[in-house]
Amino acid sequence: MKKLYRSIMFFLTLPLIFVSGCWDNSEVNEIAIELAWGIDKAENKKVMISAQAITPTRINSGQDGKVGESKDKPFFVVSGEGVNTLDAVQQMQTKLSRLVFRGHRRVIVIGESMARRGVKDIFDTYTRDPNLKLRTDIFIVMGGTANEFLKTSYPLENISALGVLGEYDQIGTPIEMGLLNFLHAATSEGACPAIPAVAIGMDSKSEDQQNQKMSSNSEGFRIIGTGIFNKDLKMVGFLNIGEGRAMRWVTGNLNKLTVPATIPGEDGNVSIILFKLHSNIQPTVQNDKLKMVITLTAKGAIRENNTRLDLTQTNNISLIQSALDKHIEETVSRTISRVQKEYGTDIFGFSDAIKRKNLRLWKSIRNDWEEEFREAEISVKADITVRRIGVTGPSLQLKQDEIEK
Repeated sequence: MKKLYRSIMFFLTLPLIFVSGCWDNSEVNEIAIELAWGIDKAENKKVMISAQAITPTRINSGQDGKVGESKDKPFFVVSGEGVNTLDAVQQMQTKLSRLVFRGHRRVIVIGESMARRGVKDIFDTYTRDPNLKLRTDIFIVMGGTANEFLKTSYPLENISALGVLGEYDQIGTPIEMGLLNFLHAATSEGACPAIPAVAIGMDSKSEDQQNQKMSSNSEGFRIIGTGIFNKDLKMVGFLNIGEGRAMRWVTGNLNKLTVPATIPGEDGNVSIILFKLHSNIQPTVQNDKLKMVITLTAKGAIRENNTRLDLTQTNNISLIQSALDKHIEETVSRTISRVQKEYGTDIFGFSDAIKRKNLRLWKSIRNDWEEEFREAEISVKADITVRRIGVTGPSLQLKQDEIEK
């Protein structure tokens, strides 16, 4: 019986021995490797799709410091317009000698006008195509278009669009989860998506530039906040950077954070770098009123002390922790209250927390969730633990009689 089995397996695998290579795959020199993707609004309700693809012969040209010059950029941007994404890609493909390969895509950017018109009708292909990665980050280009963003050079990266991933990581948010989180919120029964926003140009003082036509020679870009979407996947609002961080802490999507705070009764302030940030959302109902209690915890290291306090003293550490707790509670509460009153979109994932912890409650309020969200009483409790104070107790510039024990 064993001999018969071995004979059958031999004849089944024999044809494979004489087959070399992958007959249905494209060769590397037959594809255009695309790393960033842009979506913009076009006339007559059409969509414009742009791709930032690698120019292989120029990928190392940045060594001479000439990446910013258009002729030496190790990438090029090509675009096409159509009634939907694939129609636009087909039009784009007529401009290329190679097939666009999207398997290595890292970034998707959406122009502000497109985001405000709505993206509900253009995201089907992003979940249907098996070659596309869901672990891709997605951004809104405030005051500009995705095409302009992709053409922008970046001083620290050869492939400019990848620079935004580094910037996003610097604000303490896990990268390569944007598209997955967006789709999760879009398909959730109650939650709404929120996408980080970028602006072209590195000068934060020139916010009026967001309303001006950006040149393809503009250098760099910066994270400026978060775009808020409703259930129709239309952008309806905007949070600044601080509010965006508060939102991500509540949703559990924040890895690190620097928090400054003033100390009551003291001249000066302190700053702490927080890590191991966690969030717990507890829904309750009291007197037919929905209430949410959010507990935010973190551990941190003090990296700046501009007060007279000697940080080797336990009572002074307790004073600082209380000040930090109060500052965080006020900031997060103010952000949640603003979203409730101005937009009524649950970007914090409260509906998902209710479904996980009290399914019966969710079934009773699901049909009126937007109103319930607007009217919910939400309280925030912060619990910060100082784990390290640095290498000194009081500030070194203070005289002995100025130090407060």
